[in-house]
Amino acid sequence: LVEELGISIGEEVMLRFSLKESVYKAMHPILCEYVGFQEAEITPFPDGTAKVVLNLQSGSHERLGIVVRSTSWRRLEGGEFFLTTALVGVNSSSS
Repeated sequence: LVEELGISIGEEVMLRFSLKESVYKAMHPILCEYVGFQEAEITPFPDGTAKVVLNLQSGSHERLGIVVRSTSWRRLEGGEFFLTTALVGVNSSSS
């Protein structure tokens, strides 16, 4: 994956961490509970998107119908930092 993304292993760790933080912060207003670092799996893709798999121990994401609608990332000019975003919503069938 590192080769596909064109980043180092250290940068991949930083990117995954930043994407998780974006998802957690987007979920917080809906969820309002602590989310552990191991409770989401993030896989970034070369096109600037990412796959997110939630596995909250409380099961709140399923009960509340929380859906990660989109995630994105890009390297900022200068190459030292990543910009990551996440859009989270609630499935209308779960409300």
